[in-house]
Amino acid sequence: MGEQQEQIDGNVLAAKSLAQFGVQHMFGVVGIPVTSLATRAVSLGIRFIAFHNEQSAGYAASAYGYLTSRPGVFLTVSGPGCVHGLAGLSNAGANTWPTVMISGSCNQNDAGRGDFQELDQI
Repeated sequence: MGEQQEQIDGNVLAAKSLAQFGVQHMFGVVGIPVTSLATRAVSLGIRFIAFHNEQSAGYAASAYGYLTSRPGVFLTVSGPGCVHGLAGLSNAGANTWPTVMISGSCNQNDAGRGDFQELDQI
């Protein structure tokens, strides 16, 4: 019998990468597009600190980046969540504080067809 290879999706890969590079805290608002990533990150020992809105999470991540000199990582849902997270990300950029925003997305098979909270986030 041949060996079965473990299936790794993008959420597992992203969570493992964040953990491997020493991310210890993640800020954000959990919603359908990013719940899987948050769950996998927590299972790898990354502490998730939940907020009621993405703007607050972004400011917290940028403050964390400023205080620790390590990237503050925060999650947002797609569409409006991504837009709301830009305030904290812009603040971090203007002040050169290390901050990373990860946003969810609509199903890429449905992109351009008006999927739920679809937004060209690039």
